[in-house]
Amino acid sequence: MKTKPNFFKDNVPFLVFLFLFSWIIIINNELSYSESWEDFKLFPDAPFWFFIKAVFIFWFTRFIKKIIEKRIKTKDSLLINYIMFFSVGALLYLVISSIFSLIVSLIFGNFHRNYTTLFREFYLTVGSLIDFIMFGGFSLAYLYNKESIKYQKKASDYEIGKVKSEITQLKAQLNPHFLFNNLNILDQLIVEDSERASVFLNHFSELYRYSLHSADKELVTLEEELLFTEGYFKLMEEKYEGYYFLSIDKKLLEKERFVPPFCLQVLIENAITHNKGTSKNPVYIEVLEEEGIKVVNNKIPYKNSIIGNKIALVNLSKQYKLLGKKGIKINNLEKKFEVLLPYLKKRSNIN
Repeated sequence: MKTKPNFFKDNVPFLVFLFLFSWIIIINNELSYSESWEDFKLFPDAPFWFFIKAVFIFWFTRFIKKIIEKRIKTKDSLLINYIMFFSVGALLYLVISSIFSLIVSLIFGNFHRNYTTLFREFYLTVGSLIDFIMFGGFSLAYLYNKESIKYQKKASDYEIGKVKSEITQLKAQLNPHFLFNNLNILDQLIVEDSERASVFLNHFSELYRYSLHSADKELVTLEEELLFTEGYFKLMEEKYEGYYFLSIDKKLLEKERFVPPFCLQVLIENAITHNKGTSKNPVYIEVLEEEGIKVVNNKIPYKNSIIGNKIALVNLSKQYKLLGKKGIKINNLEKKFEVLLPYLKKRSNIN
């Protein structure tokens, strides 16, 4: 439910500024006309009435700005719009001020004194114009700053929403790899060995529950991801026992760090998919600590090398950039393949 705007409550800091400035102006004027302390006389009501005038100019400027903005159809530059607000506001304020001064003069019988000479009329008009230039200028500067902050917040909220949407899309592309690949393995095990298939299915269901639990999270703890990765590799061993080996530096479990969910599982899966391990010539996958998390595997490419679209690695890199403005590092060397994942802060740049 939207709250109704309150002129005074919404602009307290600026109104306090106008009040203090009114006192400064009155005190300065009295000092400029005084030649000694005996001549200096400060009437307490003077700053008050000057403050009332300043508040009216602020309200009037704000009102004129709103009216013109509703009627503007063309998208001119912000500078042109504010020049228009100021010009129209100044002109209308001079008209209103002149009418008000005329009425007050007639009520208090000061008409002949205030309007007998052209100089007096010029003096009153210029005085009103100076008041508007001063307080109207302050008001428009304040309103511009307020509008700019509001616009920046909207832009920031839009960017955050956009980034979160992109991350969700990337995770939606990564997660099906885990599901479909394991269902394929399960399908093969059902044909080959029903007991192993049953064990695989139970283990897979536990991991998939974690997968669903973590899918909506931007970051998980490194410990959670490592435990999930170990569980995932045990599933792979049900089919590739003795063909692939996983080694995780236990020091990583002690690190209070944060990573995107499924990031290590994607790299383990990538190593298994693109390298043909055998009992005589297995693939060794290592997860190490090296200014981040380093995942390394020796390369044993298939004879008919599988050239995928590398969508998983591409998406993982994009996800890291969105979360931490720092992508992953990939080193495709002659005999080994390395990927370095940087740590991320608990509060990512989109939180």
